[in-house]
Amino acid sequence: MELLLAPLPSILLRPYQFPPQPASRPRHGRIQEPIMAFAQAPPLALPFQESRSSIQAPRHSTRPPSQEPRTHPPPGPPLRSEPRIVSDTKLITMHSCAGRLVDARKVFDGMARRDLLAWSAMIGAYAIRGMYSEVNALAVTMVREGVIPDRFLITRILQACAYTEDLELGMAMHSLAIRKGFMESTRDVPVGNSVLAMYVKCGELGRARRVFEKMGQRDLGTWNSMIFGCCRSAEWEEARRLLDDMTREGTQPGVVTWNTLISSYARSGDLDVAMELLEQMEESGVAPDVVTWTSLVSGFVHSDRGDEALQCFIRMRLAGIEPNGMTIASAISACASLRLLSQGMELHCHAIKVGSVNNVLSGNSLVDMYAKCGEIVAAKRIFNEIPEKDIFSWNSMVAGYAQAGYCGKAYELFCKMESLGVRRNVITWNIMISGYIRNGDDERAFELFQMMESCGVKRDTASWNILIAGSVHNGHFDRALRIFRQMQALLVRPDYITILSIIPAFANIVAFWKVREIHGCIFHHNLEMDAKIANALINAYSKSGDLAGACAVFDRHSSRNIITWNCIILAHLLHGSPSEALDRFCQMKQEGVLPDNTTLTAIIKAYGLKGKVSEAEEIFYNMTHDYNIAPDVDHYAAMVDILGRSGRLEEAYELIDEMPLIPSLAVWEALLTAATIHGNVRLANLAARELVSIEPSDPRIQRLIYNLQDLAGKSIDVPHMIVSNKGRELEEVDSCSVEIENKVYLFSTGKMINLFKIKGQKKDDAATANGKPAAKKQSPGELRLHKDIAELNLPKTTKISFPNGKDDLMNFEATIKPDEGYYVGGKFVFTFQVPPAYPHEPPKVKCKTKVYHPNIDLEGNVCLNILREDWKPVLNINTIVYGLNLLFSQPNDEDPLNHEAAAVLRDDPKKFEKNVHRAMAGGYVGETHFPRCM
Repeated sequence: MELLLAPLPSILLRPYQFPPQPASRPRHGRIQEPIMAFAQAPPLALPFQESRSSIQAPRHSTRPPSQEPRTHPPPGPPLRSEPRIVSDTKLITMHSCAGRLVDARKVFDGMARRDLLAWSAMIGAYAIRGMYSEVNALAVTMVREGVIPDRFLITRILQACAYTEDLELGMAMHSLAIRKGFMESTRDVPVGNSVLAMYVKCGELGRARRVFEKMGQRDLGTWNSMIFGCCRSAEWEEARRLLDDMTREGTQPGVVTWNTLISSYARSGDLDVAMELLEQMEESGVAPDVVTWTSLVSGFVHSDRGDEALQCFIRMRLAGIEPNGMTIASAISACASLRLLSQGMELHCHAIKVGSVNNVLSGNSLVDMYAKCGEIVAAKRIFNEIPEKDIFSWNSMVAGYAQAGYCGKAYELFCKMESLGVRRNVITWNIMISGYIRNGDDERAFELFQMMESCGVKRDTASWNILIAGSVHNGHFDRALRIFRQMQALLVRPDYITILSIIPAFANIVAFWKVREIHGCIFHHNLEMDAKIANALINAYSKSGDLAGACAVFDRHSSRNIITWNCIILAHLLHGSPSEALDRFCQMKQEGVLPDNTTLTAIIKAYGLKGKVSEAEEIFYNMTHDYNIAPDVDHYAAMVDILGRSGRLEEAYELIDEMPLIPSLAVWEALLTAATIHGNVRLANLAARELVSIEPSDPRIQRLIYNLQDLAGKSIDVPHMIVSNKGRELEEVDSCSVEIENKVYLFSTGKMINLFKIKGQKKDDAATANGKPAAKKQSPGELRLHKDIAELNLPKTTKISFPNGKDDLMNFEATIKPDEGYYVGGKFVFTFQVPPAYPHEPPKVKCKTKVYHPNIDLEGNVCLNILREDWKPVLNINTIVYGLNLLFSQPNDEDPLNHEAAAVLRDDPKKFEKNVHRAMAGGYVGETHFPRCM
């Protein structure tokens, strides 16, 4: 394919417009890009270089002392004066060598006629000093005046085009080089290299590749430029192929070649490949230099692999290579990430020794290291000693104060930046917001978040992520969801961290369709489904009651690790499916994945749920031999629970007594629960004493002791243990939640259990006083329903009533008055019959009102998946009510009970709407009459 070259008049025949300078590269956080081997033009063969002595007076006479002074020659014909153009060119060269470019330019502009030598002198003066925009402007003017550059000058112009990324002028120079025949012979390799490098720097890898393929002769600079272009465009495989090709063609890669590849892979985070390349570099006989090691150290630091960064630094020092300021700064950053104060102080001393301590990069790293290690005073001293602080210096110090909990000091410095004219960037604001959230001051964090836009700082995705993650961490799931909704409404694209932060908030809501919403968001934004996101989704689906969703994510995810397997095994256990959990365990072993502590704990529990005590014991006693895992307290707690529930209480206690570890709360709690179930007051009392001695204020323990009081009556000294906690209220733990109309309601169980006990006791006392027998104790299903009813947070469209009185909670009615959709203005009554096995069985729900609806038949049967195959014990009355409301706002024709209504809805929505209004008004739809329900 031929190159498409711009014709000369498109750029060279009009006044030159200076292109915008490319954005300067960040001074911190990146390894300096390897310097490409641009072909440097040799010194210009100018006549005046040979006669420069003619304009310089000799300092000393070279005649022998005995020689007589020479007399002036007799007058003869006058000497021929050199042309003015030559003398002016010499003057330009003299001024430029002395650094007087302004004077040189004045001479150049004052010349009546300028030849190629004069243009070469002026352009060369600018090029040597890196004034590439001026080089480009002079090149355009030169060609416009009819002077054509030679192969040496065109090389310099192409080099200037590469640095300024001026593609248009570069293409014109390329066209000119082809027309003048500067890319045909072997001596024209420097011109070809310059063209190639220009296209690479301008991001035109396709054009660079075509130039590369047409070059008959290639040197090391040619290969380096092409490899650099591939790395810059993230075409790693082609870069590796070029490395093999250059060796095959007889060109040995140099240190610049290897550094280009290693630094590119290190910056991209593919450090394992970078280390492989380092080994190949050493095997090929090329010794790594300071740039090589600095690339690796910095790459490991940016990938949060600080320990490996320090190992590379040690290898570099053992190889006898002196680190530069960038290497030391990166190594100090590694110490900061690992909180290694002593090693960081050693590097601080080394920085002082080599004289890089006053470098702003080293200073910033030292401030960060001392701050993260808790040495705020030292960090402040280093900060004050940095001569020219940049924004990174200020951010490091503000972050140090915020991370140490000194938010007041951090805010003072934050305000001081503004008073000193230091522009605070979005990272500065994010640091302050994160600091306030970490220290529990959410309100102040939200104030700063709201202030950002008014202060001229645009929020980035990280700003939203900090608020979401902080709200989830502090248990404010409803707030996290509101922030996420607001983020979507403002069209802020979530990233990988957003998804990982928000998934736990969805997981704590008993609504699997919300988890599906975030799952869809991942695909909508083309986010990569890696192991962490897959594991979080499996966990979220499981907790929200959708085991099928958890299994679907697991089955579709190919890169499963041990955590992924643990998530799906625990999901089956949570949903009461121990057989499936054991099947997954067998599948995991067949795929060659070794179990860890969590896996074996889950498998022991699975065997316990199936009642296979001997199999559980086999896993427990052979785990050290089979899997090289010593039993920990979790494994002991699982075994105690299994033995206790199977009635082998004495064996369970002996197992605890023989434990090589200190029994944990879970171990004693398992024994207490089992002893309470089987009525063994002695062991229950023993376990209770141990629990109270370990953690007397734990609400779970107190509830277990209350159950033990019921078992023991007034015997032993269980009441004494209860009295010892008298006056201490049960701590409320927000352990459950539900979302209704995008609002999350959290509730606890501790106070509810106490309330049930108090109300029950009062009712029994009143009945006894009236000569009536005490009421029967409530079943677990009644207790659960009692809690669900007490914690109802109904939509404004729904009301609950108890036709048989509140003594009969197991039968009640829900009245729904939709305020949107087809059924707005209607009134529909549903009856609920809750079975004794609730929540392990769903309530029976029927529509008492005759309604024209695709998902409700004329007998009142309701098609709601959560009342059939999707019912899980984690669901509750609130979830059902929310689902019924959804039927009226969004009827569907996919799974109908009234097929005629579903067909009309699907084929003619307007007719469906008329039929609904006719039925609600009290009329006929077809041959069926509907009573008025408006």
